[in-house]
Amino acid sequence: MDDRIIRIRAKLAQAAESPALLESFGAKTHSYRLKPPLSEAEVAAFEAEHEVGLPTEYRLFLLEAGDGGAGSSYGLVPLRDALDWDEDPVGFLAAPSYLADGVAHGDEEYCEFPEPRQGSLAVVHHGCAYYTHLVVSGPGRGRLVNVNADWCDPPYVSEDPDFLTWYERWLDELLAGYSVTDFGQKLPGDETALLAILAGDPDPDRRVRAAWSLSYLPDFRASAGNGLAAAAADPDPRVREAALGVGWRSTVRQVETAARTALTDSAAPVRAAAIHVLRVLGTADLAERARALLADADSAVMWAAAWALTDSGDCQVADLEPLLTRLAAGDRVSAVYYAVKAHGDATGLLRRALGDLDADVRRQAVQSAEQRKERSLLRDLRKLQATETDPVVRANLDRVVGTWRSRWPVLRGRR
Repeated sequence: MDDRIIRIRAKLAQAAESPALLESFGAKTHSYRLKPPLSEAEVAAFEAEHEVGLPTEYRLFLLEAGDGGAGSSYGLVPLRDALDWDEDPVGFLAAPSYLADGVAHGDEEYCEFPEPRQGSLAVVHHGCAYYTHLVVSGPGRGRLVNVNADWCDPPYVSEDPDFLTWYERWLDELLAGYSVTDFGQKLPGDETALLAILAGDPDPDRRVRAAWSLSYLPDFRASAGNGLAAAAADPDPRVREAALGVGWRSTVRQVETAARTALTDSAAPVRAAAIHVLRVLGTADLAERARALLADADSAVMWAAAWALTDSGDCQVADLEPLLTRLAAGDRVSAVYYAVKAHGDATGLLRRALGDLDADVRRQAVQSAEQRKERSLLRDLRKLQATETDPVVRANLDRVVGTWRSRWPVLRGRR
């Protein structure tokens, strides 16, 4: 038996003995056990049927380790079930895959693929429309690729050179305490390797991937936090955004100073990530910083600022009222949404929103009035009820007006 298969079997046995790992995502479907291997005749018959030779390392796994079972998420798919195609047209598996070596395929390129699954097997199902495919034919042969069957996201080609390397990395990271729920998105390597890529790789896409890969580590040490803080000054705005994005999603305190600087960054996504950092850290000046960004021309920044201001506990209705003049309907919706927890009299703001030309703004106004229990607006709601044509807004109006009038009889006589 190949030494790599021996190591894999030993690591699977170790994982199966851990009660904590048995509770991880998808583990109950396989309990870290592989199904019986295939025979040489069975593998050869599959290859002859589909006019293709399986990649060497995957073929070895099928023959010496198992045909499906233990694997990331819901586990490995058996060979016969790995054809992710409803009718399996003749030559589908032998046709060269469009997925090639490299870090990622862009959205536009991916959308131009006639059929992104051709020439590959779906070896893992991660849930919903997310899969890991093994490229069988074409220039990317032997590579593992994370794909979305609904084409919502571009595919990501793993940097692991072959199936056995990829599979053993899953086990190594699993046993080391890494997050492996959507295994394959992270770059190979430990903290030291990832920080080296983040700090000095010439490819900004890899630097972005390295930043997000740090979030898969079991915990954030000061060295990782400092690396993210330094990356917040990267020349590429995508890297700056990723570094701050990991900072706020993983509550990394070392990025606070960098986030303050980034509040005035030229790139809007970076500004939005920066205020999110201060929000999750709960800084003493959060309200002041968020209030200053409410007037930002970018909708995402404004939304992040409103969220942060609300979380600060100092959001005032007066802070939100100017947002009702913004051209983007989504901005006005946000203003009305955050009015639910804002301090002060919101009657005027909600009354204006009930008269907005956009149905989503009116719908949110009805819901916010309900949540704030602004029963003084019943007359306005009934007036709108008589003219509203949008079915969603109308359904909300009928519910709120009906509930208020049945719960508070004194309101029944109001017109």
